[in-house]
Amino acid sequence: MPYLLRFVIAVLVALLPLTAMAQDTTAATTATAPATSTNGLVSAAAAPITSHTDVQAGAYILRLSNVSSINGSFDVDMWLWFRWTGSDVRPDQTFELTNGVISSKSESQVVDDEGVNYATVRVQATIFHDFDVRRYPLDDHVITIDIEDADLDNAQLSYTVDQGIALDPAVRVSGWKVALQKPTVVVHSYATNYGLRSAAKDAGLYSRFTVPISLARTSYGPLFKLFWISALAVLLGLLACLIKADDLDARFGMGVGSIFAASANAFVITGSLPPTTAVTLAEQINLVAVGIIFCSVFVSIWSLRLRYHDREEASLRLDMTAMWVLALIYLALNVLVMAVDLSGGMG
Repeated sequence: MPYLLRFVIAVLVALLPLTAMAQDTTAATTATAPATSTNGLVSAAAAPITSHTDVQAGAYILRLSNVSSINGSFDVDMWLWFRWTGSDVRPDQTFELTNGVISSKSESQVVDDEGVNYATVRVQATIFHDFDVRRYPLDDHVITIDIEDADLDNAQLSYTVDQGIALDPAVRVSGWKVALQKPTVVVHSYATNYGLRSAAKDAGLYSRFTVPISLARTSYGPLFKLFWISALAVLLGLLACLIKADDLDARFGMGVGSIFAASANAFVITGSLPPTTAVTLAEQINLVAVGIIFCSVFVSIWSLRLRYHDREEASLRLDMTAMWVLALIYLALNVLVMAVDLSGGMG
């Protein structure tokens, strides 16, 4: 009998740690499990906001940088502020950039500004924009910064344009004149309720605050930088007409070399542009140059055949006439493509 009693005591002692572990596991599970109400909903589930709040929004642009038509984006550093009444919303915490990604955002505090909630936040972000490059390098653009509330639709929160919106005088973008356009507020429609079954039919409507900024070319400098080599190639191709057609090395060497120079310039232009189905202004100007140089080579062949038939005077007359006519055609076509949009597509 003593042996049996000792065996039972030993078994109980061995089982005590396992019982304690089971109790700890049950307690931990109870602590981490979400509290639910009797109707099966999470007790901390947020109640929908049924009130409506008007929010005055404003922006002060400190810096624009990395404006790139190739990447289709630009960086912005700015201050945003919001003014509203009531305690149901925090627009300074729930706003988002619908056409960009925020990389840095400062903390914000709500202060009482003559009985109105006021909060300001500094934002650094990358904004995405589809640049229309059909008129490159004489292209002008209007880039926008679009702001919406990430949580509340137009029935719950709507923006209005506040006063004081401006660009800092130090804002510069190389090659463009920067100017602030009139900010607007529109109701943007999304064709979805985001899976929220209880949402109203207009749940896809959101108030959007837009700050547009115009970029206008300030000079013809980019045009000169891109096409001085192309223009020089055309000039050399036309000057080849002053060389006798039967001087084959000099006459045809200048023409063929000019075509290669213009073709190389075309690759430089392509590297400065984003993918596009349109024939841009830059490409049109380069195509005109290649076409004129090709015509000068054709004239050289024609002139050479005249010399083979002992028609030297006709050959010289053809060379001089072709040189001046092709030069005038080159100038006229450049004026035409710069004056008229012949791109035939969207950029």
